[in-house]
Amino acid sequence: MSELYIERKEVSQILRKKVFFVEEGDYGKCYSLIGPNGIGKTTLIRHLSDELERAAKPHTYYFNTVLEAGTSFWQFWTVLILKFSDTIGEEELRDAPVPNDRLVEKILKSYQFFEENIGHQDDVVFKMNATRELSSLFEYYTKLGIRMILTIDEFDRAQAIFKDGQFFQRLFGLTPKGANRLNLSIITISRRSVSTIAHHMQEGSNFQDAFPALALKGFSNEELEEYFNFYRDMPCGLLEEKERQQILCLCGRSPGLLMQMRDEIENLDGSPVDIGWIFRERGAFIKTAYERMCTLMRTEYVNQSKTRSSMGIFIEKFIGPAYSEKLNEWVEKLYDYGFVTRVEKSEKNVFELAGLTDYRDKGELVYEPISPYFVDFVKDFAVLDELDSLAAMLEQTERSIRDVLMRALSKEYSEEWETVLGQDVQRKDDYLENLRRIATENEADQRNIIISKLNVLAFNDYFQIIHKHWDIMKKYFSLYSSLDELKQDMYSLNNCRNTSAHLNLEILNESGRHDLRKICEFILENFKCAGGQQMAETSGTAAEASAEKPSQPAGGTGAWHESMIGQTVTLTQTEATTTGVLRGVIAGTSHGASLSKKYLLGRGTPARMLAGKDLRIRLTRWDENAQKFNAELG
Repeated sequence: MSELYIERKEVSQILRKKVFFVEEGDYGKCYSLIGPNGIGKTTLIRHLSDELERAAKPHTYYFNTVLEAGTSFWQFWTVLILKFSDTIGEEELRDAPVPNDRLVEKILKSYQFFEENIGHQDDVVFKMNATRELSSLFEYYTKLGIRMILTIDEFDRAQAIFKDGQFFQRLFGLTPKGANRLNLSIITISRRSVSTIAHHMQEGSNFQDAFPALALKGFSNEELEEYFNFYRDMPCGLLEEKERQQILCLCGRSPGLLMQMRDEIENLDGSPVDIGWIFRERGAFIKTAYERMCTLMRTEYVNQSKTRSSMGIFIEKFIGPAYSEKLNEWVEKLYDYGFVTRVEKSEKNVFELAGLTDYRDKGELVYEPISPYFVDFVKDFAVLDELDSLAAMLEQTERSIRDVLMRALSKEYSEEWETVLGQDVQRKDDYLENLRRIATENEADQRNIIISKLNVLAFNDYFQIIHKHWDIMKKYFSLYSSLDELKQDMYSLNNCRNTSAHLNLEILNESGRHDLRKICEFILENFKCAGGQQMAETSGTAAEASAEKPSQPAGGTGAWHESMIGQTVTLTQTEATTTGVLRGVIAGTSHGASLSKKYLLGRGTPARMLAGKDLRIRLTRWDENAQKFNAELG
């Protein structure tokens, strides 16, 4: 398999200048290199160390170590010092820029001490003497003019291996924040930030101040172009735009996923490139990578009190609903951790690069997930555990129901709508009076906040109103097959947020949480459809304006629907719904058609991969309740 390395220029330049190739008289800096699995941290360090080796920079020595489970404090340092002994021996010490026989003898004595005490790291006497030897060793190297670079990979394990904090204190003392100025740079390599991994120092600066984070993020647009250019020399040749977009939808900017996808395509050995087939048959590596990402985001927090996880903030930003006042500040934390990327407003974001048009960030800097498909993955497999997000979605659903009821009643009964509402639900007047008093005290009217009896009702009350006024309400719930089905969902919501407005989400198991989110999404999807229908009623659809409708058979609309079953047509205005369904409008008609999430995932083509494209589809059945066709790809 041919090797492919794409340099991460921004981080590489920092590490070259401040660690691997420092200017004369500069002692360099220490960093924590962080980022999710597969982002390229170890690969970047390996290439920089190879570059250093080729340059043969005199009196500069690089050492790499990996934290292994079961390693003790003194086992770690003993193994490392024995590496020093093998590489910086007596000849190298006496050839150092600043000759000093006394210091050379002290270093050689330290080497001998650790060599003679292999296997005695748990002895009390050893620990006392080893502490003295270790405390001076790096200072001796500096005085001799020897520069050292140390990288510690898998630093995430440090928290479990070195629980008493001694290890972190020792590393802290070797940094510019410590007592001595050493010609030494240390880079920790981890998935999580060192502020999460390390124990905070008891006094003064803490560990993260000594090891400022360098977050390695996904490929930039320029690096993505470099990646796709490498396909030129493969049997498949340069990829078509559609294939590039499908890869970007699934893998996004993740170097690890992109490299593995390239390997899978190279394994096709000249066969036609079918990204959907690779995802369906060989795509377990994508799911595994995203599962690890989710685990990492659940244990990395955006605030010091550790009450808000990165996962929760990610869900607010990219799935919704958003409810945190500090959301923008906390999204910046996700960027600092390497969980999201960002591009200038003038650049194409990852959704646009993937041929998708359903994402817009209005800021000057556009924050984006590692890939569009990762958003769907989180939504399908991770969001159920986030009670804060679920509570916010329940509240959004309740507010939307209130808005719909107020809109429908006020349109039908004008200024009398609140009187009608009071007759429909003859309870909770005292609740309403108290709420209005509180609203007045808080000057809610100056913020255009409307208070009505709807604000003190529960979901079962909402259904009672909907039921009584079904003739004017049904268009807002057009996706429901019956009133009984809506009743069942409304009472399920009532069980989660009862008549006293108490949340009961904690009692729900995984299945219950899944059902609750699906109910909320489905109700909100109904309202979205209703809004589209209203626009069509007033202005006509784009399809009606641009194309002539096919003539209907003499048998009427029902016969026309039946005649369309099995036909292959073009689906336009395609979009992915929040539930993973792909829907659009049949070209030349005002009729909609949709492809189910189950069908699309079975083919290895999530809705996001197809949204925004005109597609050939085959109509399979007419859904009378939803007033649209079900379809498959043609």
